[in-house]
Amino acid sequence: MILARTPETNRWLTHSRHGELLLALVSLIFIQSCLSAENMVHRVVINGLFFLVVLSAIRSFSGSKLRMWATMFIGGLAYAASWANEMAGIKGLAVASDVCFAFVFVSLIHAVGVNVFGEGSVDADRIIGAVSIYFLIGLLWAFLYTLIELFEPGSFSFPVQEESLTQNARLISDFIYFSNVTLTTLGYGDVVPMSRPAKMLAVLQAMVGQLYVAIVIARMVGMQVSQRGVSFKN
Repeated sequence: MILARTPETNRWLTHSRHGELLLALVSLIFIQSCLSAENMVHRVVINGLFFLVVLSAIRSFSGSKLRMWATMFIGGLAYAASWANEMAGIKGLAVASDVCFAFVFVSLIHAVGVNVFGEGSVDADRIIGAVSIYFLIGLLWAFLYTLIELFEPGSFSFPVQEESLTQNARLISDFIYFSNVTLTTLGYGDVVPMSRPAKMLAVLQAMVGQLYVAIVIARMVGMQVSQRGVSFKN
């Protein structure tokens, strides 16, 4: 049996600003979990996936070409710095790469937020954008955790300490996991913040994660259901 596409489905496929971004974010999280932090090629692939997320967000920057090109440029700098760090193993390059990627994700959150929370009715694309922001928050915090660990080694306790891995080699993969566990308040306890800045950042992320789901996502879904109810009555 062949399922026909509805007009709404066709409209979403051709005009969705945030569909490709959400797909790239979900792919990044799952693919990086299958890659090894010990393998240099795998680490480069992970950084490439981050840059792919930047490319997939082009539609989200449709309101500002300048912001789009600036974000693309900084994303390219981040990827180049990560490559250079793999070759030279210089801490400053790791910090520069993480700072650039953190800036990129802040810019993405702002751009998607403008589209999602602007004037207009709540549709599926806005809800997808709101979900994308949730994933972006998880990735942004992963880079913030990484920066804390780079500046103050020992800020986090890992179940297995691998002294052979230096600088940015293992941190991003580990902190993507820790960030999403903290954002969703699962709290497995295998990675533990030790320093005061690390603890405060983890607490702040847990609060942001709970408030975002409770207030933003739930309200947007409720508003869309309400709008559909009104349209059916009319």
